[in-house]
Amino acid sequence: MDLVLPHLAIGGYEEARTLPRGAEALLCVAAERAVTAPDRPWHQVPMRDMQPIPPAQLLAAVMWIRREIPRRRVLVFCNAGVGRSPSTVIAYLCCFERFDFGLAVEYVAEKKPYSSILPLLRPTIAEARALLRRYGP
Repeated sequence: MDLVLPHLAIGGYEEARTLPRGAEALLCVAAERAVTAPDRPWHQVPMRDMQPIPPAQLLAAVMWIRREIPRRRVLVFCNAGVGRSPSTVIAYLCCFERFDFGLAVEYVAEKKPYSSILPLLRPTIAEARALLRRYGP
């Protein structure tokens, strides 16, 4: 589990499956995996690996993070914690923490060195932000 912000972490399925002590809420962004946690909030926004994320799905994921992060440390995870979860966290930083895309990518790469972004992430974030402006948080 790699901390990106004090209340936001990135990890993989195996980490999430053990329900790590510091993870107070779980967001699964893997279509092929799921972890339920009877003792803490959890949510799943199923994304396919190495595929562009539909903007509405990305928005749903970052909105869930935004709702939970003031009260709990959120662990965003996918299968390996390399593509979908870092991409989702980058989107959160762009949508709610006022990072521009390049800075968000660099920042996450510093915190989670073995990560990559999904195809078309930059325009997908722009579309998600447009949806956010149109419909509000």
